[in-house]
Amino acid sequence: MKVGVVSDIHGDFLSLRAVFSEFEKLDVKLVLVLGDVLYHGPRNPMPEGYNPMGVSELINNAPFNFIFVKGNCDADVDQLVIKYPMLQEFALVHIEGTTLLLTHGDKIENFEEFMKKYKGIKALLTGHTHIPVVEENKFGLHINPGSISLPKDSSKKSFAILDIEKDKFLVEFKEIT
Repeated sequence: MKVGVVSDIHGDFLSLRAVFSEFEKLDVKLVLVLGDVLYHGPRNPMPEGYNPMGVSELINNAPFNFIFVKGNCDADVDQLVIKYPMLQEFALVHIEGTTLLLTHGDKIENFEEFMKKYKGIKALLTGHTHIPVVEENKFGLHINPGSISLPKDSSKKSFAILDIEKDKFLVEFKEIT
């Protein structure tokens, strides 16, 4: 199963539309959203293509299933315009015998120490840093797809594709051009 992973959208309608177009080409069935969906927050600049209402309409009308976790820029009022539950801080997801733990990541100081508490997970998926990363430790993989709106450091706008089958787990990062 192909799974799309996005984080830190921050209301960027144009980038999200481009990502969803890629998801359709790749036959993605499920999208994991790791927080910071509609707003840019007080510390970030307003992204190009900023249109929170457009983002909510795009999500609500997309041909995918979604699982969301809440980011530090998300608010309870956001739930009024998104039809999927989006205010939980954590989600455990089971796909083809693989268990993933999702959270935004803003409250985690040490990913390896955090993962030690959750035996049996294949990967911890986080956002927040706006920097794509995949790193393995003795407790599993830590995957961050980066940001589709406001990349940090020298990274580019990015998202991830997980290819999950019973005996296969592949991670691929893609950039938005």
